Amino acid sequence: MTVGTGGQVPAWCTNAIRRCEQALGTAQGSADRLALVRSLVRLHGGRRDLAALPIFLNEAERFLLGRFGLALTHEGRALRIVTDEDRFGLDGLAQAMILDERPRQVFEPAAPDAVLLRLTRHGSYRTAAQKAAVRALLTQPGGSGLMVSMPTGAGKSLLFQVAACFERERTPGACALVIIPTIALALDHERTLSAMKGLEGSRALTGSMSAAETQGIINGFRRGEVPVLLTSPEKALSPQLLRHLEEVAAPHAVEYGLEGRLTHVFVDEAHIIESWGRNFRPDFQRLPSVLARLRQVNPMLRAVLLSATLTDAARKVLRDSWKQEGDWLEVDARTARYEHDIVVGKYRSSREREPALDHVIDHAPRPVIVYTTTIHAADELYDRLRTDRGYRRVALFTGNTGDEERRRVISGWADDAYDIVVATSAFGMGIDKADVRSVIHACLPEGPARWYQEIGRAARDGGQALAACLFTDNQHVSDVREARGIATKGWLTREVAQSRWHGLRETATMLDWRNGARVMLVNLNAFRKGQRRKKGDWTRDWNMALLILMQRARLIDVLSSVPEDAPDEFHWEIAILDPRLLENDDDGIWDSICALRDAEQSDAREALDAFINAMRHPRQTCITQDAFELIETRAHAPACGHCPACWAQGIQPPRMLRSDGLEQRWACQQAPHAVLPPGIVLLSPDDPYFEDGFPDLVRSLVRAGVEQMVVPPALAQGAARLMADAGARMGFVMDAGQWRHSVRLAEVVTAIFLPHEEDEAARILDRLSEEFGHCSPVPVLLVAQPERLWRGRRLDQTVSTHAPYDQSMLDILMESEITGR
Repeated sequence: MTVGTGGQVPAWCTNAIRRCEQALGTAQGSADRLALVRSLVRLHGGRRDLAALPIFLNEAERFLLGRFGLALTHEGRALRIVTDEDRFGLDGLAQAMILDERPRQVFEPAAPDAVLLRLTRHGSYRTAAQKAAVRALLTQPGGSGLMVSMPTGAGKSLLFQVAACFERERTPGACALVIIPTIALALDHERTLSAMKGLEGSRALTGSMSAAETQGIINGFRRGEVPVLLTSPEKALSPQLLRHLEEVAAPHAVEYGLEGRLTHVFVDEAHIIESWGRNFRPDFQRLPSVLARLRQVNPMLRAVLLSATLTDAARKVLRDSWKQEGDWLEVDARTARYEHDIVVGKYRSSREREPALDHVIDHAPRPVIVYTTTIHAADELYDRLRTDRGYRRVALFTGNTGDEERRRVISGWADDAYDIVVATSAFGMGIDKADVRSVIHACLPEGPARWYQEIGRAARDGGQALAACLFTDNQHVSDVREARGIATKGWLTREVAQSRWHGLRETATMLDWRNGARVMLVNLNAFRKGQRRKKGDWTRDWNMALLILMQRARLIDVLSSVPEDAPDEFHWEIAILDPRLLENDDDGIWDSICALRDAEQSDAREALDAFINAMRHPRQTCITQDAFELIETRAHAPACGHCPACWAQGIQPPRMLRSDGLEQRWACQQAPHAVLPPGIVLLSPDDPYFEDGFPDLVRSLVRAGVEQMVVPPALAQGAARLMADAGARMGFVMDAGQWRHSVRLAEVVTAIFLPHEEDEAARILDRLSEEFGHCSPVPVLLVAQPERLWRGRRLDQTVSTHAPYDQSMLDILMESEITGR
């Protein structure tokens, strides 16, 4: 095989080879064995001696070689890849099957902070956005909200891991609540957290647990023994759990031994609050009421929303619902992913697609996920792969999969017991298996966001991956029509919405007044006028959809939970924000509701139409670029270099990607306590070249309260380690090369090391002047010799109104602080 930069085989290739060889040791079926052999031969450059294979191919398997794109060569002593990809109407498959060992995750890494080195095994941040998100998290004011958008695989989970560990350093019972959209994701996070030092007790709370097991986890959380509690929106909203969350959120223990202290509420995959909460699982949009109720107990509770993609519609819903009374900050990477080779196939019918789908599944690099839209389609494909195609190392994961089976599939997937998972979106978000090599859609996702999220299950290790979409397109029953139906359904007509509200209002119980708003208890089983008496989920779901729409229109607020004295669980407490709702009819009210509905429907339709057009004409424009810019409208992504349009036009992939995020910071709430005066202070170091004396200087700065350093790139790693060893609580380190025009420093006590090179020093001084001027609410130490020149004048005459300090003065100041003199 060929090798990567510097003559080394890339780690992702080495790991993929090892994975294939180990899987071949346990694979029994011929289809599984030959698909793995094909992946292995491909990883070795398209040719492999039979003697080098870890298994012996029997006669029946040699007969099947052609099905898997393999042929004997060298007088029957070797295998080679046969290229015949174009006969199935799959645009780009021939190019995608060519092995490319080069790293595809070309994000510019960021220097570590002391807190990262102290609390994790990571030696650096994956991107500047991840670094920015951790910085924002650790400086987040009490009672505020933080929203983070970073690419799949960029390490969003690090935030709740760091939050729990960081808070538990000072408060042993500190804990975080993480609200997760799917059971699969919750179980996957539980598995990951259980292997991390200090977070071993983290647990996922799922609906299928026994009452005793559920209560045991809740009691452990109340005692502070569960650092991270993962649960669903429905669980978080249940009166039983919510009462205990209030106990844990309280600043002081309500009973002896209950040492749990809730510090953060996280919502993972937060974009689905807008997309799912509109008509599917509307409890997602009731989640802000949980935060509001917990903040009644503890106003300092912090909220953090995490997502890989955020449309403008999702941003607005999240901002409106979660900002509440506190400060708000958004950290966005605005960076697409470029690991995937994009393949597209369009067919008139499922029957016409079937041989192409079989071909792609047989040839796709392992492991592979095959997505369908419906449970029925997933069931059919799974059965066909087992009965007709001979696969055994295949699993099924849909919304109908039982909880025990989900655990088994997730565990088996992590342990390489399966090479194929056939799934619906239930096996979507956050399943963190780094070495997935292929994602195949045997459908058309109902929008660019779903497609982008699901291909993001592959190539989390930064290596090459296949993303194939095979969809049907005709005027009758097709994937295109199904996608349009899903994307635009769930909007009530004006007449039905009004009659449903009348039914809810007429059966409601008027409660009290709160903050100037009338509070009502509405019965979700209420019938609309003229409706056939049809109890159950159908009526409740539509009533919930209406109430959520009214909440998005800011006409009502869905309050924290069902009161304990409510007749049953199907009652919501709502606050009437617009008193016109209590009147019989008001056209203005319904005009505003319908305007919102129409705008949402139009946005969904436009995004899907643009996505369909890109998929129908894959050689016209870059699909990755189009999809990402449809999702993140404020971003500008370069073309990917790995799709049919880019290959046809000779467009090369980007060499390096910068991510945003470090331009964001919280407004300074109050000046931190420090022995140093606010503003810029010039510090003369004993060792102006930052060589042998650098460790002593860093230790002295940390003792003086410095929590952030800007250092030359070569010193960044060492500075973070020295700050960690010296006991810095956060120990932020900024590589001076990344302190660019838009990048801003956190407002904590800071030391800026002036490099010896004059050009770079001038840039740093210009940047210092640009960001701080001559004043700063926090102390900023410029570490440089006073006699150095800037703009023709000495530093001690230009940068500060304070007299310069010698390095020895730091210890004197600390001694004075300790003794109180």
